[in-house]
Amino acid sequence: MLQYIVSVVLGFVAWRLLRWLSTPRSPIDNIDGPPSPSWLTGHMIPLYDKQGWDFHQKLFKYGPVSRIQALFGQPMLCTYDPAAMHTIVLGQDQQHAPLFEEMEWFMNIGFDTFGPGILSTTGDTHRKQRKLLNPVFSPKNLRLVTPVFYEVAHRLTKAIKVQISSNGHEVDIAQYMARAALELIGQAALGHCFDPLTEKADNPYAEALKCYIPALTALNHFIQLYRFARPIIPTVLRRPLMNLIPSRRLKELLRTVDTMHENAVRIYNEKKAVVESTAKGRDEEAKAKDLATLLLRANAGASAEDMLPQEELIAQLSILMFAATDTTSNALTLILECLAKHPEAQDRLQAELLEAKQRHEGGDIPYDELMALPYLDAVCVETLRVHVPAPIRLREAQVDTVLPLSKQIQGRDGTQVHSIPVPKGTLVYIAVQASNVNADLWGADAHKWRPERWLEPLPDTITNAKIPGVYSNLMTFWGGGRSCIGFKFAQLEMKVVLAELLSTFKFETTDTPIIWNLGEVIHPTVGKDSWQPAYPMKVTLVK
Repeated sequence: MLQYIVSVVLGFVAWRLLRWLSTPRSPIDNIDGPPSPSWLTGHMIPLYDKQGWDFHQKLFKYGPVSRIQALFGQPMLCTYDPAAMHTIVLGQDQQHAPLFEEMEWFMNIGFDTFGPGILSTTGDTHRKQRKLLNPVFSPKNLRLVTPVFYEVAHRLTKAIKVQISSNGHEVDIAQYMARAALELIGQAALGHCFDPLTEKADNPYAEALKCYIPALTALNHFIQLYRFARPIIPTVLRRPLMNLIPSRRLKELLRTVDTMHENAVRIYNEKKAVVESTAKGRDEEAKAKDLATLLLRANAGASAEDMLPQEELIAQLSILMFAATDTTSNALTLILECLAKHPEAQDRLQAELLEAKQRHEGGDIPYDELMALPYLDAVCVETLRVHVPAPIRLREAQVDTVLPLSKQIQGRDGTQVHSIPVPKGTLVYIAVQASNVNADLWGADAHKWRPERWLEPLPDTITNAKIPGVYSNLMTFWGGGRSCIGFKFAQLEMKVVLAELLSTFKFETTDTPIIWNLGEVIHPTVGKDSWQPAYPMKVTLVK
């Protein structure tokens, strides 16, 4: 079997080499960019290297459009030009199909790990799923889950108090934010407690969700092989072949995937039984306190053409849990890091939150008032501008098209380039982080963390650029039909947690060396060699 796999791989590489040698030059070859370190792997290894920050910074110095190389000599674009991004995110052909789409191999990984959910579907199936899911994240339902968020935030505050009273003032904020984010989405989305926070909990589903990204990141090189081998391996043989590969890291990923699926099926069956056994009247609707129940009720009441099949509903559950855990927890850690490094900003935000709580006799700040607090919002959006939790976004051209440019560039042959012909199948890396800190748009202090900029009128260059992002002229939550469907949910989560923590504690950095690691979702570790997310901070009670 192993000999067969090796023969297939070698044959495939030879075929790609012959295809590359016989392919005419791409128009992208006229765009400047860094030299490729390898025909075989191109720039894909440094692009995804967990310590590849220097490569990304050097790449962005080539300007808003540059050329890099994908696998097997395939030319690839990198861009943060607003006009180009607008076409990539929102452009459609005459049949209203996207000009650019998620890469097929990336969606295949989502399909093979989560099932046919919103991360791994396209076309009519994807639109139908978004149509059903969008109302689940309505302001009405966000108000419904706000008390649930506060209950979790109170438990988190109590847990940290116990930690600093019994074990000193150094607290691993990354671990607590990860636990809290999982409990927030678990309670709000599934109505299920995964972690009491005040004590250690052993929940297989929770552990699997936490381990998924580290397990996937540890297999970066294998995934590049899998993306090419998958189409030529029959579906029924993929998992049996995976089981035969003697890789500890691969087996860890497979255990993680199995645990997520088994628990998603179990919770789906529980929620389905509840929905089927209750009436659909107004009183029963008010009793629905979790998004999964609301989703299944909406699906039960949908027309035959809009109703999702069981396998798609099950896939949404783990996707909701996964997508709202790592990104939210690391965004919260980033915010607390920025506040710890800027104590004057932390003091100002703390004063705003304490004043708001005093208006409610020290109780919880209501949803509408919380979301409208100006400096809290400024701190959140500025952190998500400067530090993007999920910075690597790749798209693939579905047809031959042309990318317009906001500002002309000079080609390698000396000509002025106003637009770029992009052949079908071309990969494009959209540099979200570079877009968010583009000095041509945000000004000379674009790279500086300064929340006050959001309390001032934004530069005309920003409003005129027409950034296609769904959130605050930023690309952090993407845009168009594949924008983050739960970004308002995430905002509420973060603001509730910050309101409770910052009205109770003061956060300071320590001398521990913290490294932020690149990946589908960035995460902090102590030192470069660890895979375990961690961020120790000094935490003291507010006097």
